[in-house]
Amino acid sequence: MISYFIYTIISLGCSYAVYFLLLRRQKTFQFNRFFLLSALVLCLVAPFLEFELFKAVPSITQIPLDKYTETNAVIDTVDNVTLGEEVAVNPYRANPVMIIYGLISLLLIIRFSRNLLQIYKLTRSEYETIGHLKLIKIEDSNMVSSFFNYMFIPKQHTLSREDFESIIAHETAHSKELHTIDIILLELLSCVFWFNPFIWLYKKAVLQNHEFIADEMSVSSGIDIENYSNTIINLGQKEYRVPLTSGFNFIQIKNRIIMLHQSKSSVFNRTLKSAAVILLLAGIFMFSSYKNLDDSFSDDTLIVVIDAGHGGHDSGNSIEKEIVLEISNLLASYSNEKVKIIQTRNSDNFLSLKERSEIINAVNADLVISLHCNAHTEPSINGIEVYYNDENEDKKASFDYSKILINNQSRLLSGRSNVKSASFYLLRNVNCPAIYLELGFLTNEKDKAVLTNEAEQVEIAKSLFGSLLEIREAQ
Repeated sequence: MISYFIYTIISLGCSYAVYFLLLRRQKTFQFNRFFLLSALVLCLVAPFLEFELFKAVPSITQIPLDKYTETNAVIDTVDNVTLGEEVAVNPYRANPVMIIYGLISLLLIIRFSRNLLQIYKLTRSEYETIGHLKLIKIEDSNMVSSFFNYMFIPKQHTLSREDFESIIAHETAHSKELHTIDIILLELLSCVFWFNPFIWLYKKAVLQNHEFIADEMSVSSGIDIENYSNTIINLGQKEYRVPLTSGFNFIQIKNRIIMLHQSKSSVFNRTLKSAAVILLLAGIFMFSSYKNLDDSFSDDTLIVVIDAGHGGHDSGNSIEKEIVLEISNLLASYSNEKVKIIQTRNSDNFLSLKERSEIINAVNADLVISLHCNAHTEPSINGIEVYYNDENEDKKASFDYSKILINNQSRLLSGRSNVKSASFYLLRNVNCPAIYLELGFLTNEKDKAVLTNEAEQVEIAKSLFGSLLEIREAQ
């Protein structure tokens, strides 16, 4: 989430710089409006539209399937390891920064809702129809403004006929161009991205451009430009308007007067600058959307491969393949910038042990956890078992991570809690710490009841993710 917020600041800053340098002083008002709004939206959604130009890992669903042979693994069990006191880990510990962000956003949304309610109450008042507008006289504002086709004007106004005609033309332009939609969009985005300084600059630029459009359309309708300029000056000192409305004098007077009297540049120059702007915007969008797997993670991200055992024609113990797949998918849904989770399979397909190890090694993972469900000829045997390879160069890390996992998982299932050494194929053939986690015994009624319960599966996934967060901190 934080990385996304940082991206929006950078991308919006780049696109605003393009507007400021190339378009701000151009009389291409409609194009400027299109650019500002499209750049704003594209920069906010681009991170969710990834274009992976180079894939370091083949699509897991496209990997050819071979027969799984668990019997190839040789198990060498050692004495149980005594574990320390169990530690309950909550993967959703409150983040003070996110709490502050949420509270401020909530307050802004409440203010936005209150302003909308205020306008709604005003629109229920009596009105007079003038052309396209519904004119409503109000007492709590000394400015003229509009909201869609509603125009608000001070009840005790002292406007000359020329000023009134200019105002009507100006607010009619706002109404026909649907500028209110832009304002509502900007207000909503400000509630969510209030911390981004460029949101406020965009908001100011869009509102200013609205006034330029309305000024140009008013003068084009036949109103004398000098009289219109005098109206802007005469009404430009008012201080309050109805929130969320387009105001006749809601912009710097100097900018509007200059833009009114400024001549348009040549068609060639306008076309050249517009093309340059479009190309630059496309470049910003493509760059922000591109995501190479090798650059997907920050330096402090824990990259974990979750291997859901069995699959396809290999069901494992009873319904083992379905249980571990469900928990794997739940666990993957918690993936974030701190712990990035990659799955060897996310559907009911079969992968050989060799294919699984190749996937794991290709992504340069920090840890792999192979999920399984246990079985025993004695139905009373239950609990959790964790295996690691004590001949692997990562044996110490594997053992330490195993203890963290079993400490947190054992609170969900009573019974044995063992860390053992084994030489399973997967533990021997990956280039990172590896753990083989038996979540419980399907031959035990209590364990099976937990492992097959949807709510308990969610708790197992949460506990596993909490363990991964603890592992990340322990690195």
